[in-house]
Amino acid sequence: MELFIQMGHNMQALALEHLEEFDGGTIIISPMNILPNKVKGYATRVHKKKGKVLVDPQLYYPRQYQKKLSQYAYWPKSDITSLEMGQFDTVVEELSKLNNEVEAEAFLLPSITAKKIDDLWNKIQKIIIESAKKYAPDMKYIHTISLSSDVLNDESQIERVIEYVEEWDVEGVYIVCEHPERYYLVDRPLWVSNIMSLVAGIKRQRKMTIVGYASHQLLCMALAKCDAIASGNFLNLRWFQPEHFETIDDKQPSRRAVWYYCPQALSEYKIPFLDIAKRMDLLDRIEPPVTMKNKYSEMLFNGSLPSSTGFGEKEAFRHYLYCLHKQCQNSVLETYAETKNLHVLMLETAEQLLSGLEKKGIKGQDRDFTEILDVNRAAISAFDMAYHFPLSQEWNDL
Repeated sequence: MELFIQMGHNMQALALEHLEEFDGGTIIISPMNILPNKVKGYATRVHKKKGKVLVDPQLYYPRQYQKKLSQYAYWPKSDITSLEMGQFDTVVEELSKLNNEVEAEAFLLPSITAKKIDDLWNKIQKIIIESAKKYAPDMKYIHTISLSSDVLNDESQIERVIEYVEEWDVEGVYIVCEHPERYYLVDRPLWVSNIMSLVAGIKRQRKMTIVGYASHQLLCMALAKCDAIASGNFLNLRWFQPEHFETIDDKQPSRRAVWYYCPQALSEYKIPFLDIAKRMDLLDRIEPPVTMKNKYSEMLFNGSLPSSTGFGEKEAFRHYLYCLHKQCQNSVLETYAETKNLHVLMLETAEQLLSGLEKKGIKGQDRDFTEILDVNRAAISAFDMAYHFPLSQEWNDL
């Protein structure tokens, strides 16, 4: 499974560095965070680093006012009702020009967040796909499936999506999913297992799957043979939030803590907790494993007090994406059974480490994975019950 870079605020330099570090990769451009007259130049820089480009149209909530998106020619300026009924021609035509301009790897087609999956929804998706064939006949199509949290809680609607996708003439799908509550890590096993089922169902049709706005909690998508998850620096790129796509005039500067991601614990820690871990001689437990050691976080483990090392937001983001990239690379094994055991073992390893750290008072607070271990375990179990047989048979063909 690959890690794609989900672009957002302050991501341009980081993404280019990441491409250099891994000798290429794919970035998903966020029109919301780059001006229309700058997008081509940036795409050229990406291509020079052996990078591939996709453009996320971000048409998830067209009724919400988004100042930056409305500067793009494709953004609908009026008559949203017609758009919601499937009149996407103008949007798709302008988007096809944008995709041409940046020499996109494939055409990421727009779609509005679905609150209900029915025949009308499917009909509109097909109209969008037909429109793409008209305006960009030579491109590969990846269609967006944007789902509200209500849809994700309903297994029958997920089954319906899989059935409808079978009718679509596209290379792949780009899946984005609202979280059920205002939490970064999702504590509902059904939400996780339903995304896994959705990915596996579509993969079995031999279509590519990308899960956007993802965090390390979704590393288990590898068990559904997902092609890539996409993630970024701030939480709004690791967690699909409706309000992220709306311009709200709030000029208050936010004070943000710096978090260090401990990949083997699947948890993030504020730097003062690393200081206390050092005092108790526990810092080596939180240090990344050899395969994930990197220049961004090595300063934390060189003998100084972590808070005095200058490890800031910039290093934290680069470290997170470096580790997540490595975790994605190693997340799929030769067979379905081996891959499942790997993911179960990953949770067990994290559990042992977290329990030892917790006894000493070292916790990741709202980014601690302790409460989520059972969530992902249950999701993997439920998924395994439904998909163990077909995926074991088809693993190497997916």
